[in-house]
Amino acid sequence: MLGPKIREIRLQKGLTLNEMSKKTGLTASYLSQLERNIIDPSLASLRKISAALEVPLYTFLADETREHVLITADKRKKLDLPNSSITYEFLTPMASDKNAHPKMEIIYYQLEPQSWSSDDYIVHAADECIFILQGKIELYLGEEQYIVKQGDSIYIRENIPHRFYNPSPTQKAVGVSTICPPIY
Repeated sequence: MLGPKIREIRLQKGLTLNEMSKKTGLTASYLSQLERNIIDPSLASLRKISAALEVPLYTFLADETREHVLITADKRKKLDLPNSSITYEFLTPMASDKNAHPKMEIIYYQLEPQSWSSDDYIVHAADECIFILQGKIELYLGEEQYIVKQGDSIYIRENIPHRFYNPSPTQKAVGVSTICPPIY
């Protein structure tokens, strides 16, 4: 919503509509209609408003995104894959969330005992950090194997094939994975 954004910045700067009118050469009535989303500004008018408010033009042209997103435990998006032993819960907005545009994804997961995270190696164009909250995993990075235990973390560069295994016969492996940038 362009109008309320203009009004918010104008008020933050301590300007009245009449003062803004003098700075832009636009009428106070026109500015009021803009702020109430009754009319849409021309690009020329938006440039004048941008200059008067001393903010870059893109401030008004950027997609609307939420600055903060609270995700309560009961509202996490869950990903249960069929015939899979791992469950995922997104702690951040998903990359596909058009209103959030996250710059990273943080995923909480639980892997059943004696199970693999995936049938095949996963490769993605994003760095990933895995932190183990409970249990341990055997992490396979190509031909290399690492034992990652509770409290340990491992950082994986983009495009490295990887998957992991929970060797415990009784305990779930629980962890958090941060992926940056998010995978679309």
